[in-house]
Amino acid sequence: MSDARHFLFTVDADWVPGSGPGLLALLDLCHALGLRATIFTTGMFALHHPEAIGRAHAEGHEIGVHGWEHPMPVFMAENYRFTPVDRRRTWLRQATDAVAGIIGALPRAFRAPYLWIDGATLHLLEEIGYVVDSSVPTRRFDGLLGMINHLDYFLAPLAPYRPDPHRPGRRGRGRVLEVPPSAWLLPLNMSTVRFLGWRATLAVADLIGRASPVLNFYCHPWEFVASDALTFPPGTPVRHTRATGPHLLPGVAAFADGVLRRGYRPATVAEVARCVS
Repeated sequence: MSDARHFLFTVDADWVPGSGPGLLALLDLCHALGLRATIFTTGMFALHHPEAIGRAHAEGHEIGVHGWEHPMPVFMAENYRFTPVDRRRTWLRQATDAVAGIIGALPRAFRAPYLWIDGATLHLLEEIGYVVDSSVPTRRFDGLLGMINHLDYFLAPLAPYRPDPHRPGRRGRGRVLEVPPSAWLLPLNMSTVRFLGWRATLAVADLIGRASPVLNFYCHPWEFVASDALTFPPGTPVRHTRATGPHLLPGVAAFADGVLRRGYRPATVAEVARCVS
């Protein structure tokens, strides 16, 4: 990989009815800051908001897949680690077809709901034609409060790598490149910005930057829409539904601007993948 430092601004478009305006607001933010985002959209979000996904594609953002629906409550979870492989294949093909029908090309990048992934899903991605995944939650631990506590992936590489096809948390010779979502105990995502502030999130980014030339940040469209305009599924954790809205946009903009001022270059997941031999 080159010596350049890359900033990935990624968006996970879960299917939350009412969240479409959040993606439009993020596209406006990207335009203002000169960012090219990678938008991992669920098939359901894409089908309900084809104009927003089409606009993102037309403006040069990368469109990837984030599963078929990705409902939030754990009892409804779309699971790419433990459910039967045939069920995962159905979800993936449905989502891939939905996105391809809107952008006119096969998506090549994937992020698993809840970052739940295993070797079988990597094989499915290769089978369907994906070339890059962004799901292994290295260096992240939610303290049993959240859903991302896969300690077998804790020591996976922070920088992009070729995973072992049978053990995604280890280096190997897999064809699907892994570009992990960044974390240093705390995830580099909008939840950290929301609850700790953008300055603290920049401090997390500085820690990650000592070990990896890639910062892979993510957020969700629903985070930028007022909660009373959203329809969250029953059982959604209160921390997801509290204090969402457009007032959060300045915080994420300040964080992104701080990263760029540190010398990071905006990039998409696909662009970073091309830099890896």
